[in-house]
This record gives sequence, structure tokens and C-alpha cells, in this order.
Amino acid sequence: MILTRNLTAFIAVAEELHFGKAAKRLHISQPPLSQQIRQFEEEMGVALFERTTRSVRLTPAGRLLLERAHLLQAEADATLQAVRRRSVGDEGLLNLGFSHSTVYHVLPRVLQRFKQVCPRVALELRQLTSDLLAEEVNSRRLDIAILRWSSSMESADLSWKVIASDPMVLVMPLDHPLAVHRRVPIELLHGIPWVGYAPQGARHFYDLQETVLAAAKVQPDIQHVSLLPTLLALVEAGMGAALVPTSVLRETKGRLQKRPLLLPQGCEAPISLLSCAWRTDNMNPVVPRMLKILSAGDF
Repeated sequence: MILTRNLTAFIAVAEELHFGKAAKRLHISQPPLSQQIRQFEEEMGVALFERTTRSVRLTPAGRLLLERAHLLQAEADATLQAVRRRSVGDEGLLNLGFSHSTVYHVLPRVLQRFKQVCPRVALELRQLTSDLLAEEVNSRRLDIAILRWSSSMESADLSWKVIASDPMVLVMPLDHPLAVHRRVPIELLHGIPWVGYAPQGARHFYDLQETVLAAAKVQPDIQHVSLLPTLLALVEAGMGAALVPTSVLRETKGRLQKRPLLLPQGCEAPISLLSCAWRTDNMNPVVPRMLKILSAGDF
């Protein structure tokens, strides 16, 4: 920085009170140093030194500047380092959104790794449904969102990437009649009480649920909810069975039965794809660092 270089030159001359000695201290020749000090004085609009053929003395303005020069130089250096850290994402702010289903397992790991890699970066966290998260990223109120992607979120301005596969499993109360099966034939779900996902607020899970039920021509008696924690609570309360991503089961702590579905030939097992979304034109330098963590997987 020009200010830092000028202050370094000024301090050397002010402490040595001799241009030749100051130039030697700075490992430069005397003429460029003299010219630099004159230009510095012109830029500031004050004389910093009284020069004669025999001596160099500080003016009152020069003495004041010397008193503060080291502090100014330290502040300038600190500012430069902070700017450089900000430019590469070592410092700054990341607005991160996450869906309800990531709280159980994925989010804690992501945050732990992020704080190890970017300890100086502040995080602003927001928990929303996946549909709302996509809207917030698109409107620039969030930098990145960890969500369950669905086709309704498609936008020319959004980029997204799958970061984990999360198989869906059948869950039911501990005393549910279907718990006697090691693998539950999907046709046995027909007509039973079912806690299902609503198309508004849980589009990703709703699409998975409807696809597998329709493929097997099964229609349970569905009560729709939008939030996964609500769904789990209703299942535990005996309101019905449900399909949930495997990653959330560690939080149920044995309060629910889980079983894989036995599907007809040609019917694919439902798998939830956990994704991250961000705007392609987002210039926040922290975004690539978070994307690198998310892309590493192992969630």
C-alpha cells in the first residue's frame, strides 16, 4: 500500500534525522528516498522536515505524525491483511439456510467442519422449508441453502448439487401390526392410517411418496403435514405409518419401528437426494469454501 510505504520511509528519516542513514536502513539509495518524502509532503500539504545543508529536523507537524505513525502503520497493515482475508473467504459473513430434515444429522457435521476451515467467518443461519429456502437464495437473502431439491425450484439463476443420498424407509409406532414383517409388502399399506407429506411445504417428500404409492397402486388413508418433526411426532403418537429419510431416524431413539418396503418388480425404492443450492452469480468468496465442504460428502 502507498500509505504504508510512505509511512515506513517517513519513520526511517524521522528516527535517523539523516537521509543517507535512512536510505541505508531501508536498503535503497538516497535520491529516491528524498523524492518519496517530498511527494508525501505534497500529498499531505504540510512540511514534515526542516532541511539544511547540515541537518534535518522535524517540524511540529512532523513530530505529531511521528507520534502516530507507528499506530497508523499498524492499522494500515491490519486493514490490508483483513481485506486480503476477506477477498479469499477467510473472513466475512455467510448466510446459510437449511431445511428441517437436515437438523438431525447433516447440519451439525457441516457446521463443525466449516468452523474448522473458516474460524473467522460469521454464520447467519435460517431454518425454512425447502421451497422457501430456494426462494430466499434466488432473492439473494441467503448465500447457500441445504435442502431437498424438487423440480418446482428450477430457476435459471440457481445452481444446485446433490451432496448425499438418503434412502426412504417405512416408520410406524412400536405396536403397529405391520411391524411383524421384516420387509413390509407395499400393498399392505392400502387403506391404513398414513401420515403423509403435503404438496405445499414438503414438495420433495410429497413427490417421492406419491411416486412410490402410485407405482404400486396403493392408496393409504392420508393425513397431510408439512414439517418432518410434526410427521415423526404424529407417527410416534400412533396416528399412522409414514415414509421418512433414513438420516432422521437416529433422533427417534428407538421410539419407532423402521422397516424397508418390499416393492413390486420394476418399482424403484424411493431415495431422497439432499442438495445444496446457490446463485450462480453470487460473488461472496466464502461460498466456494462452503461448497467444497458440502461436496466432500460423508454426511
